[in-house]
Amino acid sequence: MFACSRELYGGILSPLKSALKLVYDTPSRKFIVSICPGCVDAPCVNACPHKALAEQPGGGPTLINPEKCRSCETRDCIKACILGVLFWDDERRAPIICTQCGECAKYCPHEVIVYREV
Repeated sequence: MFACSRELYGGILSPLKSALKLVYDTPSRKFIVSICPGCVDAPCVNACPHKALAEQPGGGPTLINPEKCRSCETRDCIKACILGVLFWDDERRAPIICTQCGECAKYCPHEVIVYREV
């Protein structure tokens, strides 16, 4: 999570600024990692009423117009994510979007996260 926030926010180490979330599931005693898989024809992109998002080559959202995003009150993109893995940054007033950079996989000590072309 820290590798992600460092990459997205220029050195900031914060789980709240990460595009992936880690939850400890008590009954199974396992960690569950949630991250954007890069949907093709991404529902979050299509749901944006301001056209602030576009689809990256290969799938998943990218923020193309932050100013339009900052004026949004509905957060339709967050609500439209069918996997619930798009998160909102209250400070920037924009979604925290996975850039598919692979930093999370690079620094995952147990190879829980693997980044590869499919």
